[in-house]
Amino acid sequence: MEVLEEITTARGKKLQLLKGDLTKIPESHKVDVLVLSAYPNDYIPTPSSLIGALFSAGLSVSALARDKEIDLRMQFHCWLSKEINFQNIRRVLCFEPTERWNPYSLIAGIFQSIMPFTITHSIKTVAMPLVLTGDQGYSSLEVVKELVKTCLFWLDNDSSLEVIKIVERGGFKIDLLSEAFKSQKLIYNQQIGNINKYDFFISYSRKNANHAHAIEKKLSSKFKVFFDTQSIDVGTNWLGKINTSLKSSERFIVCISPDYLDSKMCRYEYLFCNLKFINQGDDYVLPVYLYNADLPFEMQVLNFYDAREGLSHKIDDFCGKLIEKYEG
Repeated sequence: MEVLEEITTARGKKLQLLKGDLTKIPESHKVDVLVLSAYPNDYIPTPSSLIGALFSAGLSVSALARDKEIDLRMQFHCWLSKEINFQNIRRVLCFEPTERWNPYSLIAGIFQSIMPFTITHSIKTVAMPLVLTGDQGYSSLEVVKELVKTCLFWLDNDSSLEVIKIVERGGFKIDLLSEAFKSQKLIYNQQIGNINKYDFFISYSRKNANHAHAIEKKLSSKFKVFFDTQSIDVGTNWLGKINTSLKSSERFIVCISPDYLDSKMCRYEYLFCNLKFINQGDDYVLPVYLYNADLPFEMQVLNFYDAREGLSHKIDDFCGKLIEKYEG
């Protein structure tokens, strides 16, 4: 296995492009998790898929699926295998989206799958192929640039993750990845220490825009606030814009509601907020509870400000408390 390109982040993490065989990972490149994608409950070892290559090498993904370590397909469209003893791979993480999202949503979904396990299962090193371009059939040109950028984003912001390895056997995919690595390395190095900072990022569902806008209006006279008023079509490339804005922000106002929990983009934003909460504490994640919702566990532990059911005077009071605490 040969390292062709490497980007080292400001925190000393590494994104690597390797030429090699994911079914024959040497000791020097051993990984905690191998990421692969599949159609829901479909582990047929086709000749062109990584599942097929693993099966030929002696590892049945179907057998792993029957005896999973943890199944999060309802929440994050993925499951994690138990520990295995196969070619310097400790576990397999299988991403199984239930619908044909656009490639940017799928890349976001893959990282939503990985991140819940980095701390709970001590995942520091991850390997993956150029995902979504095999039997899934997405264009390599569409996938490769955002995959590299999103890998760098999460390496920069997840305290546990240390190395991501993108591995291909060769051919045109290697060439595409190599060009993307070179381009993103230049951009990344230019951006270090040169990111516009927002005091607050407002994470909200478009269906609750009136409440989110009220918060933005109250705070913007005192602070620099990121409030995305542009409606992002789920068929467009929303991923890069969100990653950049999240990375540029100091604190995060999370507008919790059933609509928020139903939104793919909101859940992706909250994944970052949850890491911020874990690493830096509740002074950096400031949830306001707009409407009653069945909260997942990671939200239940937050100290939220109760503005149910969308009460404007409570939202005003929430903003007043933020101004009093953080102004000056």
